[in-house]
Amino acid sequence: MNLSCVRGGSTFNHHSRVFGACIMFLRQPFMTALVLSAIVCITPVVNATLPPEVRKELSELMKELKDVNSLVKKKDVDQAKAIIKKAEDRITELAIADDEKDRTYATFKGQLEKAKNVIPVSFEHEVAPILKANCLRCHGEENPRANLRLDTFNGIVKGGQSGVPVTPGLPARSALVLAMASPDDQLRMPKGGAKLTDEIIKTVARWIEQGANYDGIDRDAPIGQSTEEKKEPPKPVNVVMADGTETVSFKGDVAPWLVNICMGCHSGNTPRGKFGFTTFEQLLQGGPTGNTIVPGNPDESYIVDLVLRQEPLKMPQGQAQLKKSQAVALETWIKEGAHFDGKDAKAPLRDIVPTAAQLAAAQLAKMTDEEFAARRIAETAALWKRISPKTEGVVATSTNFYFYGTVSQDRLKQLDEVAETQLAELEKRYPLPAGEQAFRGRLAVLVTNDRFDYEEFNTVLMNRRTPKTVSGHLSITPNFETAYIAMHDVGETESASALTTEQLMKSLLSQSYLTRDGSNLPDWLRQGFGMMESGLKSDSVYVKAIPGRAGKAVSTITDAGKLFDDGTFAPEEVGEVGYLLVKFLQMQGGPARFQQLVGELRKTPNAARAVEQVYGAPVAQLGQLFLQSGGK
Repeated sequence: MNLSCVRGGSTFNHHSRVFGACIMFLRQPFMTALVLSAIVCITPVVNATLPPEVRKELSELMKELKDVNSLVKKKDVDQAKAIIKKAEDRITELAIADDEKDRTYATFKGQLEKAKNVIPVSFEHEVAPILKANCLRCHGEENPRANLRLDTFNGIVKGGQSGVPVTPGLPARSALVLAMASPDDQLRMPKGGAKLTDEIIKTVARWIEQGANYDGIDRDAPIGQSTEEKKEPPKPVNVVMADGTETVSFKGDVAPWLVNICMGCHSGNTPRGKFGFTTFEQLLQGGPTGNTIVPGNPDESYIVDLVLRQEPLKMPQGQAQLKKSQAVALETWIKEGAHFDGKDAKAPLRDIVPTAAQLAAAQLAKMTDEEFAARRIAETAALWKRISPKTEGVVATSTNFYFYGTVSQDRLKQLDEVAETQLAELEKRYPLPAGEQAFRGRLAVLVTNDRFDYEEFNTVLMNRRTPKTVSGHLSITPNFETAYIAMHDVGETESASALTTEQLMKSLLSQSYLTRDGSNLPDWLRQGFGMMESGLKSDSVYVKAIPGRAGKAVSTITDAGKLFDDGTFAPEEVGEVGYLLVKFLQMQGGPARFQQLVGELRKTPNAARAVEQVYGAPVAQLGQLFLQSGGK
C-alpha cells in the first residue's frame, strides 16, 4: 500500500504510527542517545574522587580501548573483543563505590561503550536470534502481518506494506528499532509482549548503524540457519494422486482449515512441537511425535487422535475450533488413502488455498468496469461520511477521475480538466502497456475548502496528526481496492516554500501514476518524480530555492553512492533532493531509461543495484557526477 503526503513540495511516506510516538529518536543519533542514557546512570556524585591508583589504571585501560577501532579495521576482531573483556572484567573486580565514581570513571564508561559499539554485530548469531524469538510469530512465512516477512534476510530487505523496516546506517529512521523502543504499549513490538531490554534494542540498533550487513550464506534461507543444528534429511514419502473415486477432496475439504488454522503454529523457523509443514510432502513426512498421517489407516494417524478422539480435544490450540464435520472429513480422507488432488506436492499449500486478500482481489477482478466505477463512488462517499458526516460536497466526473469536495462546482471542474490534461501528458511520456488503463474505476480526488476538513482525513483515517506544511496525500492499494488523493485547496499563489493547488495535485497525481500497482518505490524517486511532473517552471521562486535547501541536505554526504539509498535523507529533505536526482537521471538517459529504472525497482528493493543495472555505472560514480553537477 502506498501512503504519502506532501509537505511544501516534499512528500512524506508514513511507514508507521510508531514514528509519531518515537519522534524523539529522530532528533539525535540513536546509538548516541542510548550511550548517553547509560552514562546518565553513572553521573558522578559531586566531589566524588577515585583513589589515584585506580584513576591511573582506568587511564591505562582507556589507552588500550583506543586501539579497538584500528584492530576492527584490520579485521582483528578477536583481539578487540579481548581488550573490551579485559576492561569489563577489571571494572567488575574494582567494585568502585558510587561515592567514588568521578569524571574519570564516567569518561572510562563512555569510552568502553564506544568501543563496544565498534565491534561488528553478527546478523546470524546476534540479530537473527532476537528476531526469531520475538518477531516471527507475526512476521513469519505464513500470513505475515502487513506483508512483512522477517524470517529471511531478503524478506527484511524487501519490506512490507509500510516500507522497508531497516535503513542501513540509520537506526533512528528504522521502523524495526522504533517499534521495539516505542514508549506506547499499543505501538511497541512485539505486540502484546513485554518491552525488550535496552541491551537487545542496542544490539539491533548497532547492527543497523554498522550498515545492516548480512554474514550468512543464503539470503533466502531462514534467518539464523548457520547457528542451528544439522537436521536429518526428511524421510521419503509416497504421494498418491487423486483418481476421482474419492468422496473427500484434500484441496476443497481438508487443505483450507489446515492452512488457515494449523499452519499458523506449525510453520516457520520454530514450529510448535517441532512439526512444521508448508507443502503436502511435508505434511505426510510427519513430526517427531509419531506418524502424523498414515494413508489408509486413520487409527494410526496421530492427527486424527488430536482433532477428533482425545478428551478434551487438544488441537487446534487457542480460540480457533474445527467443526466436527471437518475432523470427520479428515478421517475419511485418510481412510481413502490420503490422495492429493493438487498439482504439485512440493509446492506451498498456500498456493491452493487463497488468502482473504487473494479472494478479495479475485472478487474485484470479476467486476466489470462499470461495477468498479460504481464501487469507487460508493467508497468515496463512505470516506467522506467518516470525515465530515454533516457536510455534503459537490461532484465532478470525467473519464479518469471522480472529484468530490467542498469547493465550488466550477473549481472542481477546473481541477478535473487540469488532471485529465496532466494524465494525458504522463501517458504520452511514460506509455502504459497496450490495453491498460491508468486508474481502474477512476482515481478519486477529494478537495476540501477548509483546512480542518483535510486534517480530519489524517486524524480519522490515518490516525496521525497533520503538520501545518502538509496539504495533501494519496492512498493507493494493489488492485485499486482503494485509490484516492485527498488535498486542501491552498490557492494558486506561488511562494518559495509551498506548491500551489494545481502543482500539488499534479505532484500527487504523478506519484499515483507511478505507484498505481501499489509498489513501494524509494521515497526520493517517487517524490522527486512528483515534483518533476508538477508543472513547476524553471524560473519559479520555488524552483530557485530548491538548490540551496537541497545543497544543505547533501553537504553531509560522505559516500556519494548513498545518495540513492532509501532513508538517506530526512523527510523534509527527500522531496527536493529527489527532484534534483530524478532530473539528473532523466538527463542521463531520458524518460525511457527512467521508466526502465522504475520497472527494475518494482522487482527489487535494492535501489543502488537497480540504478547500476539500468545506467551501467557504479552508483558511487553516478552520485559523484550528480554532486559535481550541482544537481543539474
